[in-house]
Parts: sequence; C-alpha cells; structure tokens
Amino acid sequence: MQVSKPREIASGVVLITAGTGPMAANLYLVHSGPAWVMVDCGWAGSAETVRRAVETMLGQGSGPAAIFLTHIHPDHSGAAGALARSWDIPVYLHQAELPMAAGRNIPEFSMPLDRWLVAPFLRSLPTRARRRMEAAGDITDVVQSLPPSGEVPGTPDWVAVPAPGHTPGHVAFWRSRDGVLLTGDAVVTVNLNSMRGVLLGSPDLSGPPRYTTWNWKTSMETVSRLAELGPRLLAPGHGQPLAMGVVPRLRAVTAKEQAQRPALRRRIAGSADAI
Repeated sequence: MQVSKPREIASGVVLITAGTGPMAANLYLVHSGPAWVMVDCGWAGSAETVRRAVETMLGQGSGPAAIFLTHIHPDHSGAAGALARSWDIPVYLHQAELPMAAGRNIPEFSMPLDRWLVAPFLRSLPTRARRRMEAAGDITDVVQSLPPSGEVPGTPDWVAVPAPGHTPGHVAFWRSRDGVLLTGDAVVTVNLNSMRGVLLGSPDLSGPPRYTTWNWKTSMETVSRLAELGPRLLAPGHGQPLAMGVVPRLRAVTAKEQAQRPALRRRIAGSADAI
C-alpha cells in the first residue's frame, strides 16, 4: 500500500498518510523527550511500506520507542502487530479498547457497519476460517493499557485525552504548550458522511463517519470537549491538518448537529405515524 513522504506539520510532529482516496489514513511520528513514538499506524497492508518510510527517516533498523493507538479500527491499528513485533516495542491504547485487541467482533462494541456487513460475513464463514482471521488481527501479545492518569509513557509533552464515541475507548493526544491535538477519528477534516467527501476527499471539518461510529451522541459530546481545550492545530486521522479557526469550527460541528436533531425527530415521528 502506498504511503506519503513524511511531512513535519508542527515541531516534532511528522505526518505520514497510508493509502490513497477513501482508503487513506493518517499516522504520526512524534518526537518527545529523547525518543520518537508513533500515533496510529495504518492498515495491515501498509505495514511494510510504513516501516520503510519510518526507517528512512530514523535510520535503517531504527523505529519508534512505542506505538500509541487512538482506537482499534483496521485503518488505524491494522499494522500495529506487524510493526510492534518487527521493532520489538509496545502498543498502548485505552483500557476500554483492550477487549477488541484480540481481533474478534464484540457485539456490545459494534458499529453500524459491523451489524450490516461484518458480523453477517463472519457468521457465514467456516469456524476455522473465522479463527484464522481473528488470529491475524490479534495484538494482545504487544498491547498495554495507557495509564488512567492520561500520562503518555516516555512522551513527557503529551497527554492522552478521553475522546469516546467513535469507539468506547477512543483517545486524542494533546500537547498544551503549542495547542497541537491529534484527534484520530474523533474529528476529521474530510466529511466521510457525504459522497463528495468519500469520493473526492473535499476538505470539511466533521465528526466521525456514522457508519463506523459506536455511539454518535457521545461522539458529538467529545467534539465539544475537544473544542474546550482550545487547540490551535488539529491533526486528524483522515484529511489534512487544520490550523485556521479550529475552535469556532469545532463548535460549528456540534451546533450543526444540534440544529438538525429537531428535524430528525420530526421525520422519525412522521414515519411512525404513517405506519
């Protein structure tokens, strides 16, 4: 899978994009203290090209000291196992994400796409094939839980901020001294809920894609809390970094959602009356 040339977007923060078009996902190399770490890592199929890109930057055979995941979804965590084993490093994630580290579909953590497509597909497979798929996605041998304090081990300038909604244990990574916020899929800068955003990648600050989001209401509450941090640079899991009017644009996302709720409730009520 193609990866972009590493690009520094803030002091000690380097962006790499794995994949192209709708499949593109961002990962970040972050320099803090004496070491580099990686935040998210792309699709499983991007592991080798990501490894080469990182080692071209850090030196042959050199890798980050750790991988930190915003959440477990295949476009952000798929390469975690291969990279962590290759570099012999740990993978950190929020404790609430740990049940998903075994590569199994868990109904209580499911998103619409799981219910519509993934779970029915898995049920249709022979048991042996399903177990092979789960084993391929199992990263329990390399994962550790982030400290409840929000500390990011070995990365003194950063804290992990709870950002649930897209998944139960989604986190963002925040550097307060210059207002850099790595959001994962809590907030993205391409609207993956529109055909224009999916097909053309048109820039548009947005909440996470609904079809892969565990709890939409919680995800909108997270957007509001992230705005309260006062970020000056938003580095998303999808789309380009945003450095202009970040806080008012975050607030506009939640204001738009609140304005749409009455209309949605009316449509639901009308549909019920028509039955």
